[in-house]
Amino acid sequence: MNLALLTTQFSQIGQILISLILVISVLAGALGMLNAASKQPVAIQHAQLMLLLINLLFLVGFALICWLHYRIYLTLPLQLPKEMVPWLNQEIGTMNATSAYAFPLFDPSHPPRYIIPLWVENEKYYFWFMCYAIMAFLAFRRSSSHRLQGTLLIFAAAQALILFTAANPFNDPLPKFFSEIRAWFSGGLNPMQQFGEFMRIYPKMIFYYNTPYMWLHPPMLFLSYSAITITFITSGFMLLQRDFEIETLGYDYAKFGYFMLTLGMLLGYPWALQAWGPNWWWDPKICSSIMMWAIYSTFLHTRLYANKRSMWYFTSILGILCFVAMVFTFVSSFYFPGEHTFQ
Repeated sequence: MNLALLTTQFSQIGQILISLILVISVLAGALGMLNAASKQPVAIQHAQLMLLLINLLFLVGFALICWLHYRIYLTLPLQLPKEMVPWLNQEIGTMNATSAYAFPLFDPSHPPRYIIPLWVENEKYYFWFMCYAIMAFLAFRRSSSHRLQGTLLIFAAAQALILFTAANPFNDPLPKFFSEIRAWFSGGLNPMQQFGEFMRIYPKMIFYYNTPYMWLHPPMLFLSYSAITITFITSGFMLLQRDFEIETLGYDYAKFGYFMLTLGMLLGYPWALQAWGPNWWWDPKICSSIMMWAIYSTFLHTRLYANKRSMWYFTSILGILCFVAMVFTFVSSFYFPGEHTFQ
């Protein structure tokens, strides 16, 4: 089928949604700046309504992403002529005999299909920022500090701006994935070329797109990143004043974020062994993630003594360092060569 036809409607609807998210987020961010700088709350009910609307639009856009992935699953199976199947399975059997992890044999009655997770390529930013928007809304409702509420809105606006300008998943949907499969689905390949293309894209389908770990490891990390952002904001406020309501709010998100980060890293371990072998720990992002986890652990331990004046500020600084370590961990994927490097 024509891949362009699959993505045209997705892009058209998605661009409308993300434009609405940007406009409302910018208006909410402006209102957030007023509240962050004002001694009295300014239109808090309107701000909360804007944040709710942003969340609803995010969820509609996420449902649209789910639709695209479902259409890919239905319409893009890796089909082969039946006469090639015995030859292919013989080759796969030979590979499996010398490999620690086996490839499934090709079943012509049930050809392999892409089960692409909902957080690949630019979609991961969408999922990440959507998670923050949901957490920010819940934190907004819990807090009685209009300045904290305003700061939550400012971060939501900044993320919407990044999403629209630099990481828009609707502008060019899944460009890497479609470029990988274009030759296969373009047609006109002779049997040897078709076999070569299959062996090129099949391993990535099995060990990346269709692996169960891809549905568990990344979303847990993005949930932790969102929670760390909330903790970072509350830690900044803790440096300015001793407010136990804000501190408790940040600690609750820190516990959730730490749980997601720890569980996500543990679930990534068997996947790393399967995909990269025993030298997985040399990957720069894994090393920086361990550093972030260590800082996060220290933050939660010092929180036990946060009632002491000196520890209160030290804990706040560690909460800020957790966010800095998170940003470094994420940025390392762009600049340091490794398995996690974004090409």
